[in-house]
Amino acid sequence: MAWQNVKLHFLLLLYMWICSQASLEVDVNCWWNRAHPVGHNVSVVCHTSALGGAKSYDLFQLCVITPGHRHLLPSACVRTKETFNFSIAIKHTGHIRCMCNGKTADTCNVTVRGGYPPSSPSRPDCAIEDLEEDIYCSWTKSNEPMIPTIYTLHWEDCDGIINSRESDEENVVITRAEYVKNTDITAWVTAKNVLGSAQSEESVFNTGHIIRPDPPSNITHTFTPLVIYWNMDCDSVGPLDKKCEVQYNAHDHMLDWIQEDDFQSTFPLEDSQPFTEYRFRVRCHCGYEEKVMSDWSSVFSVRTPPAAPVGQLDVWSDCASYSDNSSCNIYWKEMPLSQARGEIINYIVTLKLKNGTEIKHVTRQRRDTGSQHRIEQNCPQLRRFPLKMGVLGVFVSANTSMGTSVPAFMPFPVTGQTTPEVNLSVMGETQMLRVSWSVQPQFSDSVLEYVVQHVSVVPHCPCLSWVRVNRTQTSVTITGDFRNYTAYNVSLYAVFNNHSTFLKSAIAYTLQGVPPEVPQFHVKIDSQSSVTLTWSPIPLHESKGVILHYSVGINETAYNVSSDRTSVHLSDLQPSRQYQAWVRAVSAAGEGMRSITTFSTAEENSFFTSILMAVFIPLSLLIFAIAFKCVLLRYCSQKIPDPLNSKSFKHMNFQHAWPWLCSPSETPLKISELEIVENLHPNTPSSPSETELEKRLIDVEPQHFQGPDGLGRTNVGGEKWLEDSEESNRRNISKQDSWKKEYSEMVDTDEEEGAGGEEWWDQQGFSDYERHFMPSVEAN
Repeated sequence: MAWQNVKLHFLLLLYMWICSQASLEVDVNCWWNRAHPVGHNVSVVCHTSALGGAKSYDLFQLCVITPGHRHLLPSACVRTKETFNFSIAIKHTGHIRCMCNGKTADTCNVTVRGGYPPSSPSRPDCAIEDLEEDIYCSWTKSNEPMIPTIYTLHWEDCDGIINSRESDEENVVITRAEYVKNTDITAWVTAKNVLGSAQSEESVFNTGHIIRPDPPSNITHTFTPLVIYWNMDCDSVGPLDKKCEVQYNAHDHMLDWIQEDDFQSTFPLEDSQPFTEYRFRVRCHCGYEEKVMSDWSSVFSVRTPPAAPVGQLDVWSDCASYSDNSSCNIYWKEMPLSQARGEIINYIVTLKLKNGTEIKHVTRQRRDTGSQHRIEQNCPQLRRFPLKMGVLGVFVSANTSMGTSVPAFMPFPVTGQTTPEVNLSVMGETQMLRVSWSVQPQFSDSVLEYVVQHVSVVPHCPCLSWVRVNRTQTSVTITGDFRNYTAYNVSLYAVFNNHSTFLKSAIAYTLQGVPPEVPQFHVKIDSQSSVTLTWSPIPLHESKGVILHYSVGINETAYNVSSDRTSVHLSDLQPSRQYQAWVRAVSAAGEGMRSITTFSTAEENSFFTSILMAVFIPLSLLIFAIAFKCVLLRYCSQKIPDPLNSKSFKHMNFQHAWPWLCSPSETPLKISELEIVENLHPNTPSSPSETELEKRLIDVEPQHFQGPDGLGRTNVGGEKWLEDSEESNRRNISKQDSWKKEYSEMVDTDEEEGAGGEEWWDQQGFSDYERHFMPSVEAN
């Protein structure tokens, strides 16, 4: 027997060891009671169940771990769900974890949530509603536990037998087979979750007297005052036994029902407003002992008659900063029905001109122009009127079938006035703007009110809006249909008796987003070790948030640059190296995408080489151009009537223009004057004879000169040979062509006489230049 006990203990230990080696997955849901976070500790309830692991056995040990403590699950054998609780510091409720079988390798899915124990539900309302005679019981819960809660309907019959049925919702059906007709039943509801339980009051009824009647019908009304009438069919019951409940609301508050009790068949609505749509619904019971109420009737709507409008329109203007009242648009909000008290036919705009006259303009309620149609789409409750020149004052009123509202005066903004220092702060939140400001008290005493204006900066989609604030206030919260990631220009104005003054403005976002990519990013290489990075600012309507700064980087090195800058100079770069430059914008929502470009710095000597090339190449081109011009002057300028273009002067003219390009031993010549003498008198002395000319040349040592055509020439008397040769040439021309007009001798401007030279010009032909530009005597 003892050996059998030893074997049993050994097998149990072996079984537990095998189970401990299995891989298990446990789901742990823990809840702590939010209703009692008074002390330092709270009660935590954990609900566990095994989700997987060993299939033939479900033994495991669970240990819930909290900061500083370990809470061991009481039982080691978990085949079903198990619940246990422990106390923990409230600050540690989010740091609960678990461990299976002493091994953290096993999976424990821990979920920690806060919730409330249920409050007592309402007493159940039970009624028979169909031909099958099933009993429908419903109730309402008193609070929202925020964690899974089970509702159970309990009912006890006349024999003391108690039945129950669970439900996740707030109703349960008792079938006809589960109760006895015309007997008394007691019913109640319990609610339970892991944090607690609660029970409703009891409801006692007879199953033969709980048939739900049909709802009221044939609802009608009368005016002055507004009274609602209905019919309720109840067999064998007098009209005084019927009890009805009425709910109503106005069209502007369709979600909020106002309930009135204890009526029979009529309901008068006191203090009804003119031209207001009201909605009604009614339910009744027929006076039975259990007083089972019918369902609600269908909704009945009625609009009260119109009346004369009350109050004034809310009028504002949008003027340029330099406005002279000729570049303004007048805006006004549609008058609410509570003030209009009738359908608005049109609006009347009265303009007071500077010459004392008044002009009235009638604007339609529904406008047809394209620009006005766009404004209605963007701002459906806004009306606009463009202002003309010479206007001193503007008054706007609403016109209805019952009358016209009191004209509202439009205070024009005045520029050029000295305004006090204003601190304006705008904080954006989801679908709202919180605006606050501070102004000197002396200034606020003369202010009637403040106007906070805001408008979207999105192009082609502006929607002007404004809020009027009492002068004693210094803050306002603006709500509306704001767009996310959109900039709004918020402006503060002070309104006086007959004008308004702009004080300050700021840009704000209700919800900021990550900025887009920075556009137009370029790199300018300044030297072999420095560059300048430039970019364009992100447009305000595209930035999606306030740009706090730009993050600029080279490779992995980043620098923060102010948001008002669009360039940065970077130095200490390595020559002949490739870099990757980038820039991105940063807002409160995060960093935008990088704009990236790649560049390479110049080699160490290439930068100076490029400078030398930049200087040398233009200088070379200039020299080439001058030399080319010189060649053109020598060979191509044959049509210019200049004596220097003749064969006799080509080489001398070239030397005179550029002496450093020719032989340094040759002296440049000056242009001689050529005089043409017509109709020589017979007594005019002739030129010296050839014999005298030859005698004159005997004493001059001849010099060999190479002409521009490459032929050797003899130069006698230095520079004087040109004059003599021209004289001889003129004589030969006279002999051969028998000119009637002769050229006089060519006289040098520096010397009147000169030595002659060899007669190398004595040839049969002449140059084209001499034929074209030296006319013969007959040509004259």
